[in-house]
Amino acid sequence: MAAAESSSGASDTGRRDVDVSISIRTILLVAGAVAVSWALASVANVLLMIFVSVFSVAVLVPVVSAMERRLGWSRRLCSTVLVLGIVIVIGAFLLVLVQAISGAVHGLSDHLPQIVDKVRHSDLGNFINGGSDSIDTLSKHVSEISGGVGRVSGGVAHLGVSAFGVVTLVLSVIFLTLFGLIDEPRWRDWIGSMLYRDKRERFLRVTDRIINSTSRYMLGNLAISVICATVYGVTAVILGLPYPLALAVIAGILDLIPNIGATLAGIIIGIVALSVSLGALIAFVIVIVVYQAIENYILQPTIIGKAAQVSGFTVLASVLAFGALFGLIGAIIGVPIAAGLQIVAEELTGARRARIASAEQRQPA
Repeated sequence: MAAAESSSGASDTGRRDVDVSISIRTILLVAGAVAVSWALASVANVLLMIFVSVFSVAVLVPVVSAMERRLGWSRRLCSTVLVLGIVIVIGAFLLVLVQAISGAVHGLSDHLPQIVDKVRHSDLGNFINGGSDSIDTLSKHVSEISGGVGRVSGGVAHLGVSAFGVVTLVLSVIFLTLFGLIDEPRWRDWIGSMLYRDKRERFLRVTDRIINSTSRYMLGNLAISVICATVYGVTAVILGLPYPLALAVIAGILDLIPNIGATLAGIIIGIVALSVSLGALIAFVIVIVVYQAIENYILQPTIIGKAAQVSGFTVLASVLAFGALFGLIGAIIGVPIAAGLQIVAEELTGARRARIASAEQRQPA
């Protein structure tokens, strides 16, 4: 933006008129920036899908390489078997959750009349009815409410099955991950072939560090989540909580979120335990406290170790930031992304830090 002051336009009061002109180049740059921003916003879902697929490839590449070495299969076969197994496991988890939610909603619609009638004849119901007839009004329409709940649950289940967009998105991520695992060595060699020798070695070194760090962290986090799901699920069975398998799946998924995941899962299952009895809630709270101490001070240092060498502040900040951007998926993958960015920053500043350290050593004491 260029500004030119016109001295001829000076007035008696001492003020000067300022002529502002905008060049064609500036207009084109602003228009180009707006167009690029609009294009990125239009394909946000596609970019997120590609990003999740690339991240999944980074996590699973070491697993595929290990399968190739130990089983002697081709990379294509190892990738196909691994991705197919993951899809089957995820499908089983979703089936458990859908059945639990559907059963809970239908159970509520079936038992709602008895619950309302019990509340109506209790001391609390008499107290509420003393000031208004809200309980009596609720009991008159309870059958309509139960029927509506049943219809809503059926509609939600039908919507979940027929959501073409979601199915298409999931299938796209699956196939992108599969093809990425198969072609990952070829892509790395192709990118490396376009770089100079020193740059190529640096690129391969950085990508190896990022892939190993991401894979080790996510696989270790997954192992801890399986332990959390097992502990919470067994506790739910012992305490007689409804749908213990679904509660275990929820606990395992939420425990993938660093630091706060197990606590969130404990709160959800604690609410379910309170619906059974106060004693069940107290017993489950004890289990949560003990397990949290074991996970924080034994499981995470042992299983994950130093896969992601980031501070506690960085962990929490990455979870909050990426969770706000991408939801649950962002909260889960935020820490390895932050660790990868830290690796890139360390590599870019390595030479400068080495020169500074050498200069400090040469200085006299």
